[in-house]
Amino acid sequence: MSVPGVAGAGGQPVYSGGMAHPSGLTSMRSPRTEFTHRILQLGRRLLGIALLLFGVTFVSYCLSYLAPGDAAVHLLESKGQPYSQELLDAMRHRMGRDQPLPVQYFRWLANMLHGDMGISLQNGRAVGQEFLRYLPNTVKLTLVSILLTTAVSVLVGTLCAVKPNSVLDYVIRFITYLFASLPNFFFALVVLYFCCVRFHWFPVQAKPDVKGMVMPVTVLTFGLSSYFIRQVRAIVLEELGKDYVAGCHARGISFRRILFCHVLKNVAPPILTMMAISFGSMLGGSSLIESIFSWPGLGRYALTGIQAMDYPVIQAYVVWMSVAYLLVYYLADLVSAILNPQGTGLRTA
Repeated sequence: MSVPGVAGAGGQPVYSGGMAHPSGLTSMRSPRTEFTHRILQLGRRLLGIALLLFGVTFVSYCLSYLAPGDAAVHLLESKGQPYSQELLDAMRHRMGRDQPLPVQYFRWLANMLHGDMGISLQNGRAVGQEFLRYLPNTVKLTLVSILLTTAVSVLVGTLCAVKPNSVLDYVIRFITYLFASLPNFFFALVVLYFCCVRFHWFPVQAKPDVKGMVMPVTVLTFGLSSYFIRQVRAIVLEELGKDYVAGCHARGISFRRILFCHVLKNVAPPILTMMAISFGSMLGGSSLIESIFSWPGLGRYALTGIQAMDYPVIQAYVVWMSVAYLLVYYLADLVSAILNPQGTGLRTA
C-alpha cells in the first residue's frame, strides 16, 4: 500500500516498502520487447493493407462483372464489322468472360500479383506498359499542384487565422467559398475558353511540357486551395487559442517566434494528413481535368477505358488508385507521428 502524499521519481506513488507503483514499470519496455512490438505493429498494418486491397479489388471486379452490357459485343461493334455467334463466343473465350466469376477473379488476381495487368481490349497493348507511359505525366501534374496548393493554403490560411474577422479575412473567405461552390470542370471550361479560344495564350491540345501544365495546374490549385485555406485557418485559429500560447505571451516571447516555432509545428500533422489524402487521390489522375485539357495522364486513360468497357484497364486503375492512396496516407501518418511523438501514434488499418 502506498503512503499518502509521498511520491517517487517522476511523480509515481511510492509503496511503504520503497518500490514504485507497478504501473510505472509496465510502461517501460526492454529494447527487445519494443522491437517485437514494432514488428507486430508493422505486421498488423501490412495485413490490414492486404485485406483492404483484396476487398477493393473483389468488389470492383464484381461490379464490372455485373455491369450491363457485354464487353465482347461492345468490342466487336466498335470495329464496325458484322460478326457471327461463333466469333462472339471466341471473343468471350479470349477475354475469359465465359468462366464463372470466382475463376475469372482469382485468375486475374494471380496474374496481377505476377505483374501482369492484362492486355487492353482497345488497342491490344499491355496495360502495364500503358500505365508506365502515362504515369510520369500524372505524377508531374500532381506534384506541382500539391506543392502550390500547400504553399498557398498554409500562407493564406495562417494569415487569415492571425487576423481573424478582418477585411482581408472576409474577402479571402468569400473567394474560397465561391471557388468551392464551383465544380472543377466548370472552372476548367472557363479557363479553357478564355486562355485558348478568346486570347489564344495556350493551345487547346495540351502537350506534356511546362506550358501545357499551366492550365490544369491552375484549375487544380484553385479548387484544392479553396477547401484547404479554410481548413488551415480553422486549425491555426484553434491552436492560437490554447493555453500554452498565452503562457508564451506572458513570458515575453515574440508572436513571430510563437507562430513559427510552436504553432505551425503543432498544426503540421493534420495539415500533412489532409494534403496526403488529396495527393493520393490525385495520383490516379483527375479524369475530367485531364480530359478537358487533353493532358495525357492516367485519369484520361482510365476514363477512355471506362467508356470502352475495357475491363483490364479499369481493374488495373482501381488497383493503382488503392495502392497509391494507401501508401501516401500511411507515409503521411508516419511523418505525422515523427513530428508529433506525443500524439496517439500511427493508426492501424
